[in-house]
Amino acid sequence: MGERVRRGYALCLGLVAVTVAGCMVPVLGDPLPRPVAMGRTDGGHLKIVVPLCDGEVVSAVEVQEHQTWRLVWRASLPVRTAERYGTIILGDASGFGRQETPLREAVPPHVSVSVKLSSGSTAGRGFLVGEVVGDGRVSDLDGEVLTEEEFRRRVTDEYC
Repeated sequence: MGERVRRGYALCLGLVAVTVAGCMVPVLGDPLPRPVAMGRTDGGHLKIVVPLCDGEVVSAVEVQEHQTWRLVWRASLPVRTAERYGTIILGDASGFGRQETPLREAVPPHVSVSVKLSSGSTAGRGFLVGEVVGDGRVSDLDGEVLTEEEFRRRVTDEYC
């Protein structure tokens, strides 16, 4: 075989290996972050519900416009008990020591929420804001409407 043919085979084998490796699903770790839920307060404000495992607290929260990834709101260093333990009113900076990005406009119709936890884990999910329910209820990843307590229990049973 000539040198050019060997290089062609080597290049082809390399491309096949990269393609196959790129299609493989990693088996270690959880591919999705722990889910969060969104509901509404009695006053109609959007509320993020974050189920926590034992010993965890919230470190920071970030909300982005889903399609453009434009940062809508970011706050960190929760100072109130509710925020530290997973009940966050979107845009309310009074429960945080730092607000890096204030909420300056109406919440976009489709947002992505990401919450950093003291354990180093991340919890998050995307939401269609118009479909967010109230009355102490939230919707899970399957669209099922649950109470906040039931949602927290289901997630901690699965992830903690």
